[in-house]
Amino acid sequence: MIRLFYLGILALAFVQTTSLLFAQNGKKNTTSCGELEVNFSNPNYLQTNQGMIVVEAPEGWVLDKTHNNPFYFLLDGDTYKSARTLMYINVEALEVPFEQAVQNDITSFKKGCVNADIKDQKRASLLESGCENRTQIFACNRESNSYVDLVTKIDFNGSLLNVVLSGDTTGDISRYRNEYDFLLQHLTMIKSKK
Repeated sequence: MIRLFYLGILALAFVQTTSLLFAQNGKKNTTSCGELEVNFSNPNYLQTNQGMIVVEAPEGWVLDKTHNNPFYFLLDGDTYKSARTLMYINVEALEVPFEQAVQNDITSFKKGCVNADIKDQKRASLLESGCENRTQIFACNRESNSYVDLVTKIDFNGSLLNVVLSGDTTGDISRYRNEYDFLLQHLTMIKSKK
């Protein structure tokens, strides 16, 4: 009888623990865009006319201090001119609705690359999860100078952040996807006061 009692308690504890874990995993971050308090161990502060980007580069990547907006992150040892794969952040004013900005980018890309292939991707996991965002793969297929960009557009309270992983092939994108995701999860913006 005592064994049944203990088994019953263990089963009840398991059910409650499992329910709690599912509830925590299903809980969405309800923090609005730009309201998180964050601490990075090695932040880069990137000044733009829209505000300051605070970002931490993934291990093995460094900020190229010779360019501003876009801000390039290169594999340690690469230069901007020698890099075959790089990440960058470009910030601009969002002057149209977010979805229109996404469509404008698609139209512009197709004008610059006749053999364009654009595919929506799974929604990115951002530090600023309250910000509207969209992730897409842009592939420019041509005989020479083909390239692939993984692009996440983020509406940050009236500023459009384009976070891009650019490489020669989809293999390059796959190889450095974890580092790109790290960058997205270690990125925020301090807006300029108007």
